Amino acid sequence: MIGRNVAALSVAIGCAAFVPRLALAQSNDETVFDRANLHGKAEVGLGALTLPGAEVCTNRSLIYLGCKRGDVSPMLELWQLVRPNPLFAIGAGITIGLFPIADAPSQEPPGVNRSHRRGYFTAEAIARYYLIHGPVWEGWLGATGGLVVISDTYSSSNKTTDLAYIGPRGVTIRTEGYTLGFAAGFAKYLTEKWTVGAALRYGLWTLPKVPSSDALGDQASLIGRVATIVLGINVGYRLSL
Repeated sequence: MIGRNVAALSVAIGCAAFVPRLALAQSNDETVFDRANLHGKAEVGLGALTLPGAEVCTNRSLIYLGCKRGDVSPMLELWQLVRPNPLFAIGAGITIGLFPIADAPSQEPPGVNRSHRRGYFTAEAIARYYLIHGPVWEGWLGATGGLVVISDTYSSSNKTTDLAYIGPRGVTIRTEGYTLGFAAGFAKYLTEKWTVGAALRYGLWTLPKVPSSDALGDQASLIGRVATIVLGINVGYRLSL
């Protein structure tokens, strides 16, 4: 009788130990299955947009006096992705160059003082292939393509007078083109929904070869092909679809 009781107790203990393991395995399977299903992801990033070889000019007739080489700008990027399975994701996003550092001197007519401000904006599609798609870490390679808009704003800094003036105190020259590039990045899951990661992108902007200009002879600051490098960190949130 004692032997039978000991055997029954052993079986009970074994079952009690097996049930939590089975529940944990099922929980892990559900987690993997959930990530394998169609879902979306929103990413917000901050970093630097660099144009290492760009020739930034406001008046190319001044040759060296009107141009500077290279530019760096803090950037903000927003991406929305759809991921049908663990290997692939597609989506689109925008990148905004907030405060470009390089500023070539503007041509100032006698008695007119002006300031120059430039901005970068891209709207691109992206396709990603995930080389690593584990429960904690993910790594991917991707390709990008879309549109780029560069805004050059020349504003008068002269003091206001008692004369009536209608309209803005300046003029904006917009240059539009397209961009192609490739990217790489990684992310770490903090929870089942939130991730933190980093990404590196290389792009080639193709802009008009002839710069637009305003009535005072100011020109678009960038023309032709411009290579760009974007390095940033991001926070992502996974969405159920």
